[in-house]
Amino acid sequence: MTLIKQQLFNLDGRKELGKLEMSKEVVVTLMGMGTLALFAFGFFFTALYTLFTGKVGFDFTSGTILISVALFIGTVVLHELIHGVFISIYGGKPRYGAGIAYFILPYFYATTKTAFLRNQFIVIAIAPLVVISLVGIGLMAAFPSIAHWIFIPFVVNASGAVGDLWVTRNVLRYPEHVLLEDRKTGLIIYGKETDKPMNISTTGFSSRFFEVFILCFFALGILMGIAPIALDILGVESFTIGPTNSLYTIFEFHSPEKGFDFTLHPLPILAISVIAGLVYAIIKLGKPRNDAMTG
Repeated sequence: MTLIKQQLFNLDGRKELGKLEMSKEVVVTLMGMGTLALFAFGFFFTALYTLFTGKVGFDFTSGTILISVALFIGTVVLHELIHGVFISIYGGKPRYGAGIAYFILPYFYATTKTAFLRNQFIVIAIAPLVVISLVGIGLMAAFPSIAHWIFIPFVVNASGAVGDLWVTRNVLRYPEHVLLEDRKTGLIIYGKETDKPMNISTTGFSSRFFEVFILCFFALGILMGIAPIALDILGVESFTIGPTNSLYTIFEFHSPEKGFDFTLHPLPILAISVIAGLVYAIIKLGKPRNDAMTG
């Protein structure tokens, strides 16, 4: 372990090759990726749940909200602790914290002053995703009676790991011998004097796609959440967006004699948001941003 520490702290003869910083474009991209991951991993978990239990729906009992909150918080803490364990294994001293990027994306982190080799850093980054996912699937298979409670840790951990996967994807573009230093302001990559610096762009197709995807998804979600109140005030008895009782139904509202009820279907909203994001990104393809032109 001593040899690892000496190797990782020694940046003599190294030069900075690039940085990965938490820019606005990155924040928007990670929010979009996390939203898509919620649906993707939710679908994957539901398939596993049906496989192991033979049930289609989830069977939650009393105390659902309290247990759900506890599982959510516990998963977030466990995720960062696993980062910390692997930081320690490679000779670092983990430090933990939380923040909110550009007042829109809350995040938690485990970091250290130690610099790591590329592959060591990748192991640290993806360890929580791999460990918690494998343990969750194992518990589902072994104890089907509690499988429904594993949904929250599984999906929260997997969707929360999109930032780790995004970083991993980008650092894989560098050779194995580079050293990576994780700071609050971003990740710094150091290489040999003979290595060429690399500029990782965060303003490409994916950034443009997620800008509109996130805006559309949350705008439609908020609009559909407010709509039932407005429809009830206006005295509307029934209102539907999309074909009734079909896969393409987006929103349903009914007002009986007392009160009202409504159903919001997230998958069509997701599909509309994806299409809007793709159309916008394709239209803007090849057109430089103003900030990129002046930077």
